[in-house]
Amino acid sequence: MKRFIYVVLLLLVFLATSCESAERTLPDLTGKSRSQIEEIMEDLDIDYIFKFSDQIIESSLDLDMFVSYNGDYQAGDIIDANYQVYVYTTVLPLTFKNHDQVKMDFEYEGKSFINDGVGEVELVKSTDGDTARFKDIITGETFSLRFLGIDTPESTIEKDPWGKAASDYTKRKLENAKTIVLEAEGARTENYGRYLGFVWVDGVLLNLQIIEEAYSNSTLSKSKYSEYFSLASAHAQATGRRFYGEIDPGYDYNRTEFK
Repeated sequence: MKRFIYVVLLLLVFLATSCESAERTLPDLTGKSRSQIEEIMEDLDIDYIFKFSDQIIESSLDLDMFVSYNGDYQAGDIIDANYQVYVYTTVLPLTFKNHDQVKMDFEYEGKSFINDGVGEVELVKSTDGDTARFKDIITGETFSLRFLGIDTPESTIEKDPWGKAASDYTKRKLENAKTIVLEAEGARTENYGRYLGFVWVDGVLLNLQIIEEAYSNSTLSKSKYSEYFSLASAHAQATGRRFYGEIDPGYDYNRTEFK
C-alpha cells in the first residue's frame, strides 16, 4: 500500500512539473527596445515574433519601443509554451547609411548632360520626390529628369502617404545644393519624354539618400550602383519606416489627400 501511495505521489509531482513547464508567463516589456525584448524572451524561452504597430511617431524617442502583445494578452498572463505570441513595437530608427561609399568616378566639368550624359546643371523646379526640372549650364536647355532607381509615393495629381514628405525632402536637398551634377546610365529618356539620370548633390548621390531615408525602395537593376541601392533598400525596409508601412501623420487616409 505504501509503495502504491509513493508511486501516486511521484506521478502527481511529475504531472505538476510537466504542466508548469508547459506554460509561460508574459513579462512586462514596457519601455523596452527590440534588442532588450529579444534577451528577455529568449531567457524565458517564449516563442515570439515581432510586428510593427500603427502608432504614430511624434519624436525620435518614440522609435523602437514596446507597444503591446497581440489580442488581449498583457504582462502576467499565462500562455502555453508552444504558443507563438506577437510582440508589437513602434518602427525602428533609420541608422544604415552607405552613400558615403559611393563616389563620382567621372569628369563632368565642361561637359553637357544633354550631349555627353554627364554635366553640371541648375535647378529650375523640384516637381516631386523623384522628378525635377533642370537647366543644362552648357547648352542652356531646360528639361525634366526622372531620378533613376527610385519611385517615391505620388504627390501631384495622385496623392499617396509620404508623397508630400518625399517631395519636400528632395526639394530641400536640391534647393540647398551648391553643385548639382547629373549622370545618365543606359537609356537617356523614358516613354514620357523625360530624361533619366542619377542626381549628385554636392558630391552625394541623392537617389541613394532617398532610399536610405525610406522614401522609396530600390527599382535599380544591372547598374554599377545596384548593390548599394539594394542594400540600403533592405535595411530601410527592416525598419518599417515611411514607404514601408509607417503611418503618415501628414496624410488624411479617409480623404486620400494631404492634411
